[in-house]
Amino acid sequence: MNKVPIIELNDRMRRFRACMDADNPNWELAAIFGRINQYYFAGTMQDGVLLIPRDGPAVLCVRRSFERARAESLFPEIRPMKGFRDVAPPAPGTRNVIHLDTEVVPLALLGRFRKYFPCKDVASLDFQALRTRAVKSPYELAILARAGAIHRRILEEA
Repeated sequence: MNKVPIIELNDRMRRFRACMDADNPNWELAAIFGRINQYYFAGTMQDGVLLIPRDGPAVLCVRRSFERARAESLFPEIRPMKGFRDVAPPAPGTRNVIHLDTEVVPLALLGRFRKYFPCKDVASLDFQALRTRAVKSPYELAILARAGAIHRRILEEA
C-alpha cells in the first residue's frame, strides 16, 4: 500500500479549512472521529481523533496502533493517547462551538470528549468534509482510473 503523499494531505486540509472558513467564519476547532474522514485527511484510519484547530497545525491523536499510524501515514503530527485527557489543551477554556462529524459520533463518546474539550455547543462538519472529498485531485483521479482498469480486466477475464 502506498502512503498518501504529504502534498495531497496538505491540499486536502487546506481545502477543508477553506470550506469551514466560508461556512463557519468563527469556527474554533474541528474534531474528526470517523475513520473514513481520518484516512482522507491524515492518511491512516486508527482509533483516535483528528483535531484541527482554526489557527494551528492539525494533530492526529491515536489511541490504538500508534506505530501502525506512523508506518502508514506521512501526516506530520501524530501523537499517541490513552484518553482525551492526554491531548486536551493544558489550559482548557470553554469554546463556543466545536465542529465534529456528527454522523458517526455516539453520544457517549461525545460526552467523554466534551469533558476535556468543554464547549457551549456542538455543530456538524459533515457537509464541509463531504464537499472537500467530492472534488477529486489528479492523485485521486489516477487511483480511480487504475481501479477502473483493474475492475474492467477482472470482468472481461471472468
